[in-house]
Amino acid sequence: MTKFKYKALKENSTIIDGEIDATDYREARNKIRHLGFIPTKVYTEEVSLETQTVVETKEKEITRLNLSQKISFTSELQTLLSSGIPILDALYSIETHSPDIKIQVICSNISKAIKGGMTFAESLNALYGKVFGSVYTSLVKTGEEAGELEVTLDRMLLMLRKQDNIKGKIINASIYPGVLIVMMFGILMVFAKFVFPAFAGVMSFNGKDLPLMAEAIMGAMNFLNQYWWLILIGIGAFSGFTFSFFQNPKVKKSIDDILLKIPAVSDFVEYVNLSNFMTVLHISYEAGLPIMSGLELANKAVGNHNIKTKIYNAIDQVRAGKSLTEAFQRSRAVPDTLMSMISAGETSGSLGKMLRDAAIAIDRKVDMALETLTRLFEPTVIIIMGIAVLFIAIAFYQAYFGMLGSLF
Repeated sequence: MTKFKYKALKENSTIIDGEIDATDYREARNKIRHLGFIPTKVYTEEVSLETQTVVETKEKEITRLNLSQKISFTSELQTLLSSGIPILDALYSIETHSPDIKIQVICSNISKAIKGGMTFAESLNALYGKVFGSVYTSLVKTGEEAGELEVTLDRMLLMLRKQDNIKGKIINASIYPGVLIVMMFGILMVFAKFVFPAFAGVMSFNGKDLPLMAEAIMGAMNFLNQYWWLILIGIGAFSGFTFSFFQNPKVKKSIDDILLKIPAVSDFVEYVNLSNFMTVLHISYEAGLPIMSGLELANKAVGNHNIKTKIYNAIDQVRAGKSLTEAFQRSRAVPDTLMSMISAGETSGSLGKMLRDAAIAIDRKVDMALETLTRLFEPTVIIIMGIAVLFIAIAFYQAYFGMLGSLF
């Protein structure tokens, strides 16, 4: 028999500590459940340091998860916890059945950390805080401390799926212009490889030169064909420089300001950031986080510096004793169309519901702004395509009539 220490949830409200004798972890958890408690972590002092060392070594293997992987992990964990399955059993089930090796490793390491004496939120933040982000880990911590982790995970799933939906719409909106660009390069390659060289051969035989525009297209495509590797290196170097350049806080602030001054783009940027803010604020409020902590956490989900500064101003005013409605009005952090909803929620005591409704209302505006951007983007690409086709057509007719002139 081994002596296990444990932390457990008593009557779904109080975290208690205790010790129990059992042959293994599974038996220990079963005995704790028979006592009427819900085990949150079971561990022995002997494995604590060993587990921490193993986990820290494994941590370096996972540095990033895409949005789909986060949704998959959160969805499976939420489903299992909602079914009454303890956290360790849920993690073991995901580790066993998930086809994604990254999720398997994450579940394995978090399980070891929990057995070593950490809570789920502590292990997630310590091992994969940068992978999941501060907003995700903070909401998990809030939900676990409130005894409703599965409910918080369910609300977070809505946020993650909403972000994935926006990402999918942007990708879908980019497919059509992308196809047009590929077609344009295909046409250029065909003319540069087959059509213009044929004209050039005839004209050269008759002592004439290929027209300048056709010559330019052939030269550009030949350079692309011979030095494609150099172009790829140049694109990679330029991308790296651009990424580093945009990471500069002053540059990023300037770009954020510029984006909010561009018609149509400004609406999309503002609504996406406010959607993230309202969603996180709603989740944190419903999980029982104090409004000040919820505001500070929700502001971490805002990417635009200008909008983030306005929300910081609102937070300072709430800290100074102003109501949430008054703070938002003075800082102009939230559109006037949403102020009546937030005001009604504060007055009636149903702020959580109104924050949810406000997030839904902003989501509709995000869809409308994205649709507007798409309508503007596609004609722009078509105009660019038209200019390119016109250039090719002029080059073709110049070459064609130049060839006829060389024959007569």
